[in-house]
Amino acid sequence: MLVDEDDKLNDDKMRNIAKKLWIIGFFFLPWVWLINILFFFPHRKQLSTDVFWYLKYSLIGFFVYSTIFMTWMGIYLVNRNNWGASGDNISIVIPYGY
Repeated sequence: MLVDEDDKLNDDKMRNIAKKLWIIGFFFLPWVWLINILFFFPHRKQLSTDVFWYLKYSLIGFFVYSTIFMTWMGIYLVNRNNWGASGDNISIVIPYGY
């Protein structure tokens, strides 16, 4: 299978992809930032500074959003029963037996 020259990623294409994935990650989708990082990982030696900037802040955003989400999940799971009806009202699925 031959690879056409147009199919290769040049600096402009890489920057556009990195920028789009970075923007999409702001819609409470931190896994898109992780995909952004993993997609460009094999190309890390040939990245321009613009693409590297998007990847750096994608990594930071992924860890910040993930930390906030995991902290909230820990607080909710530990305290849901103590919160009574309020804890059940913010839940999508209420486990049986509680």
